[in-house]
Amino acid sequence: MFEKTLSDLVKGLRSNKRRESEFVSKCIAEIKDELSGKDKSQQVKSNAVLKLTYLQMLGYDMSWASFYIVEVMSSPGFAQKRIGYLGASVSYNDDTEVVLLCTNMFKKDFSSSQQYEVGLAINCLANICTTDLARDLVSDIVTLMGSNRAYVRKKAVLVMYKIFLKFPDALRPSFPKLKEKLEDRDTSAVSCAVNVICELARKNPQNYLALAPLFFKLLTVTANNWMLIKIVKLLGALCPLEPRLGKKLVEPLTNIIQTTPAKSLLYECIHTVSVGMTQHLAIVQLSMDKLKGFVEDEDQNLKYLGLLAMGNFMKVHPRVVSEHKVMILKCLDDEDATIKHRALDLVSGMVTRKNLQDIVRILMDHVTGAEGSFRTTLVDKVIEVCSANGYAAVSSFEWYTSILCKLARMPGMANGRQIKQQLMDVVIRVKAVRPFGIRSMVELLEDDDMFGQSSRDVAAAEIMYAAAWLVGEFAHFLDDGSHTGVMRALLSPKALSLPEHVQAVYVHNALKLLVSASRTENP
Repeated sequence: MFEKTLSDLVKGLRSNKRRESEFVSKCIAEIKDELSGKDKSQQVKSNAVLKLTYLQMLGYDMSWASFYIVEVMSSPGFAQKRIGYLGASVSYNDDTEVVLLCTNMFKKDFSSSQQYEVGLAINCLANICTTDLARDLVSDIVTLMGSNRAYVRKKAVLVMYKIFLKFPDALRPSFPKLKEKLEDRDTSAVSCAVNVICELARKNPQNYLALAPLFFKLLTVTANNWMLIKIVKLLGALCPLEPRLGKKLVEPLTNIIQTTPAKSLLYECIHTVSVGMTQHLAIVQLSMDKLKGFVEDEDQNLKYLGLLAMGNFMKVHPRVVSEHKVMILKCLDDEDATIKHRALDLVSGMVTRKNLQDIVRILMDHVTGAEGSFRTTLVDKVIEVCSANGYAAVSSFEWYTSILCKLARMPGMANGRQIKQQLMDVVIRVKAVRPFGIRSMVELLEDDDMFGQSSRDVAAAEIMYAAAWLVGEFAHFLDDGSHTGVMRALLSPKALSLPEHVQAVYVHNALKLLVSASRTENP
């Protein structure tokens, strides 16, 4: 009668913060006495398990008490039984040997006339289910799915998912019974069946294509938003497998998108349109109009989801997404880095030959004020949109070369290797830009600020590598009288501060420049 209660344990922990380990060790010793005592009542033992469960949640091991937990689980009183099941749920795992002793106890509680005792057993099974338990108890759970009590039916339906995971062979024989629950008279049982099938279909939607008519019927009659979300998600996974399904979904999804106030359901409908119904332009346009509201919302989570869904539409309907170009580019100013990166991902899909220079100008404005990894990503994006499809969108290579040189001069530029590759690729491949390109390279070589930056920064030195190589390779494009200035830059003692491979290119191309100059003087 003088045993500590859970409340006493909590108070003791709070008052012994500096001696917690010592206090806990003492408490565990007392708990062992309470559990092992032959004259102790079930109430005392259940109280001991309750305290152990609390300590387990604080990180103290209670695996040594697994057999005593089984004893409390078998108590006739509901209050004690509940504590035993809680202790098992918290501490049992696949390696707990006494789990096999629970099989008959589960069977006994499954047949209880008290629905809450049945519910306790099902909840615990979901937490400690092993392959052996799943195999031995699947028939009992299938029977419970036909119970006349909705509380039991819905729990039985849900635990079937855990059984299927542990014992996949149970799926085929028990699936017809699970399918029946989609037409259960109780909405909560239907919702549970939808959840289980939706989770199963994530691995292989093809196996559940035959259920499409049944789910379509549920879509049109149910008013439960959470069930609708699961149904829409499942139908979205089935749409790519059955093109005719997308056409049938246009009307009900349009109705939901236009009328639902629930953002979660609205987004799931739009996501389904973006992955399986993109050939239906009317609902795509409606979805994009709704996504505009997401992106303009002050809630950062909604803004991110809006940009994410736009990315799906971008793959099929870039022009529709491009209509919101201004709004998307505005997101580059957002404080949230994930939103900025997501907006940046959409930029490449919006680029055309007509708007490339405008988009790059906006990106360059952001590069100037950006820092860290986002700045690097911005520069990568500028290079990506310009070089895409063999520079298909670039109408002026002189403009692009000037953009690369402007990037090269920015302090702390980490994209030196990419800029180097682009400069060399453009000047080598595009003959018409070579005179302008070589003049630009000379300006880089003679720029003292650029040289100083290259001496300190390996990335900037890579750009000087490209400048020196191009000037030497195409020295005949140099203006008259500029050979001397370029030669001074290449052979300057300051060049010794550059990386060795860049120094080598400087010397090698100084020789090329000398040969070119001699040919110019002595044709």
